[in-house]
Amino acid sequence: MPKRILVADDDPAMLKVYERLLARLDHSVEKASTFAEAVALIAERDFDLLITDLMLPDGLGTDLIKFFEKRRAGARSLLVTGSAEELPAEKLPANYFEKPFDIAVFMAAVAEALGQA
Repeated sequence: MPKRILVADDDPAMLKVYERLLARLDHSVEKASTFAEAVALIAERDFDLLITDLMLPDGLGTDLIKFFEKRRAGARSLLVTGSAEELPAEKLPANYFEKPFDIAVFMAAVAEALGQA
């Protein structure tokens, strides 16, 4: 059964990378380029996985993850950042990736988050 994935990143090139990577999995992928756009999508649809950049133009990915988790029990998410130094270590979730990330490791984390590992 196809899963629904939301990707939030303000970099159009990264959104294309995610789209290409996730297209291999035959899941539905929706994209948001701002915090507000992602919040609106989360509020109106159910997603199985959120992949978000840490720094969005109008908010933090960590806050987006919190919003997502409040909307959906057992929500799974992955955080991606250009630099883990942007936040103190205690504020980074366990599932975060620093750009550039290893594609195989990232895809394994996606599969695990979707219960397909």
